[in-house]
Amino acid sequence: MKTLVRFELFKQLRRKENLLVFFMFLLPLFYGLGVHNHSLIVTYNGNAPINGLTFADNMYTLVYMVFVIFLILAINSANILKGEIENGSLSMMLNRVNNRRNIYRSKFYAQSIYWWVVTALFIVFSIGCYYLLVAKLPIADGKLISAHYLSDLMTIVATGSLYILAISLVQSLSMYVKSYVSIGLFIVLFVVFVYLKSFPGVQLASPMYHLGQLLDTGKGIDFIRFMALNWGLVYLLNLIGIRKFERCDL
Repeated sequence: MKTLVRFELFKQLRRKENLLVFFMFLLPLFYGLGVHNHSLIVTYNGNAPINGLTFADNMYTLVYMVFVIFLILAINSANILKGEIENGSLSMMLNRVNNRRNIYRSKFYAQSIYWWVVTALFIVFSIGCYYLLVAKLPIADGKLISAHYLSDLMTIVATGSLYILAISLVQSLSMYVKSYVSIGLFIVLFVVFVYLKSFPGVQLASPMYHLGQLLDTGKGIDFIRFMALNWGLVYLLNLIGIRKFERCDL
């Protein structure tokens, strides 16, 4: 299994479309430049001086608000397995690894690991932008973390986990429909979950609702609720995808 994951990670690094996710690194850079140069367009409003980790957390939340990153991951997730089925390359892999369950999981794990590495790099880069462009301004305290650093870490981990849910959803959908259809269905379902968070009762079924609560409160109970729902859905979607993959005719 470890060998399969390493092999899939290597393929992830070779996929040129994956480089598009580094578009997100422009956000903390441009935001920091805007604040540093006292831009009228880019402003910061806060109740307390901002520290490095909180700045990185805010930038990661800003990335979450930009749907294009979800779309880039969805395109990759739709092609990583279904694309290989459609072009026939997966049949050669099955000759060496006669375990479809492990193949499915290795592709999911590789995408997930890739995303968490990008997330870690993004947080480090954002902190670097903070010290380079923001730390000496009146809005900042110049510190790396504050007494509420756990709240920042929880929102970063939770937001990153939502992207893993998106990966698992598209990969599972791609087992039932063509690649481009699975991307379209993902967009529709994403919009549905966004709207569900505004309706009492059914909003509890939307991961976006619980993430929104966490972003607003920073409380551990909201983090637990979100993570339980999010990773429960990840497990369920992978289970559904694996069962379909094991039965499909290649």
